[in-house]
Amino acid sequence: MTGKPEIWDLEVDFIAVGSGIGGLSGAIVAHDKGLKTVVLEKGGMLGGTTALSGGEIWVPNNYIMKSQGTKDSREDARAYLDFMAGGYADPELAKFYLDVSPIACRYFGEKAGIRWKTIKEFPDYYYPFAPGAAPQGRFLEVEPFKGSDLGDWAPKTRLTPHMPGGITTDEMFSWGGVTAMADWDWELIGQRMVEDYRTFGPGLMAYFVKAALVDRQIHAYIDTPVRELVTENGAVIGVRAEREGMDFFIRAAKGVLLAIGGYDWNVEMARTFEHMPEYQSAAVPQVQGDNIIMCGEIGAAIASLPPQSLSLQLGVNIPSEEAEGKPLWRLSGNAGNPHMIMVNRYGRRFCDESFYPDYAPKPHNWDGCRKEHPNFPPYLIFDQNHRDKYPFLTYTPERPIPEELASQANTLPELADKLGIDADALEEEVTRYNEFCKDGVDKDFGRGQYPWANFMTGDLRHKPNPNMGPINRPPFYGVRFTMVSVGICAAGLKTNTNAQVMHLRGHPIPGLYAAGNSSALMDTGAGYQSGIACTRGMLWGYIAALHAAGASIP
Repeated sequence: MTGKPEIWDLEVDFIAVGSGIGGLSGAIVAHDKGLKTVVLEKGGMLGGTTALSGGEIWVPNNYIMKSQGTKDSREDARAYLDFMAGGYADPELAKFYLDVSPIACRYFGEKAGIRWKTIKEFPDYYYPFAPGAAPQGRFLEVEPFKGSDLGDWAPKTRLTPHMPGGITTDEMFSWGGVTAMADWDWELIGQRMVEDYRTFGPGLMAYFVKAALVDRQIHAYIDTPVRELVTENGAVIGVRAEREGMDFFIRAAKGVLLAIGGYDWNVEMARTFEHMPEYQSAAVPQVQGDNIIMCGEIGAAIASLPPQSLSLQLGVNIPSEEAEGKPLWRLSGNAGNPHMIMVNRYGRRFCDESFYPDYAPKPHNWDGCRKEHPNFPPYLIFDQNHRDKYPFLTYTPERPIPEELASQANTLPELADKLGIDADALEEEVTRYNEFCKDGVDKDFGRGQYPWANFMTGDLRHKPNPNMGPINRPPFYGVRFTMVSVGICAAGLKTNTNAQVMHLRGHPIPGLYAAGNSSALMDTGAGYQSGIACTRGMLWGYIAALHAAGASIP
């Protein structure tokens, strides 16, 4: 913890630490409210983990859906958010999510030029089974953004290895979804990539980078990690950053906003809060728990949700794939394709493979008698039917999967032996699953019952169930998965309805704010669906800047 320096290197009103959607949302609003603002980015590229994401926001009652005549209500939205939260949300923070996210969404659309669009006919995760779930309208993405509009910032703003380039979610679905990749309009995709059109997370962040750094000329420093918060009489008055190997002290007269993610690449912290024997990350490597370290030094409170929520997903590293000097971990989106199942070490299915809100938490399950996680590690089992029809990760049907990634065998017992799982149980499980495939009804886990899963992981051309197809054609394949975070951690900073970081003794720490994945998920609780993380960054960055400027929410 650093005291006030004799001389400040820079003096501003508002510091946004982090250049993802949380940091830039705060920077834009602070600037618009007359505050001299600066953005500090630890890495050499702008956009943070937001730029690696699918780039959706999830906003009930948003102005775009209303303009299109799509009905929604606050009552329905509250019922649905309460369902997802599982009793773990702070009611006041949840209220702000419901009431203020539509206001923030409109603000950035109208004042910052973010060109939102609905994802057509894209349902909430739990539609139609959960109270208040909507069949469409709450998911928004951005129109394609031309990279050249970023000027000199274009090569310094992140792209993503996780999402296809240059197309929207709507277009992807109209071409049949991920499983129909061979039928996509590759001529259009190629043209857009050559012209550097950005969509998904890179598109979302391109709009925010343009609004903040190009249109408003807010100054940003990259390769400038913040190491400590500078305090005076219990208030945060600035930061000690590092620039070109030297201390760089910046004074913040009105506030410091931390929007730097969680602890994805901090192994010790991850094991402490996530309670799993293995932990990898698809987030940017700069996410190392700085929020908890710096704020812990000044007495900040930490809030934690059950790690069995959706803090972690499942994934694998393709041998030799790296990003920014770290292994590139890819997620298990294939698991709900036809001709695939997921089993544990005992050779048994344990989940609905088409719906990650079901399968992602279950490896956390703990057997108190055996003292083990019976569903960890999970194994993905598939056959040549799948290989002939669909891509697996980056491997299209014509490209063989290397043995170091996927074990291969001509029989299921032989495959089980290679993977180290129960052979008899695996054969029994595959036989049972194949019977379910005949009428498309999974009597064990209800696979394919959610329309969201049909869109995202199924083959809409495959009948009777887009997510189910038999595993009966050798060779057979098996892949060991591990836990992979997407930046949404079980623990984070405790904040109030002004986005202020709370002290352990129950009062807000003056001058200190947090947004996005740096703050605990107490506004949405133990549930999740795509778009919530980006929305939380946008929402609480917006609120933090308003409070720092002494302005009220419209």
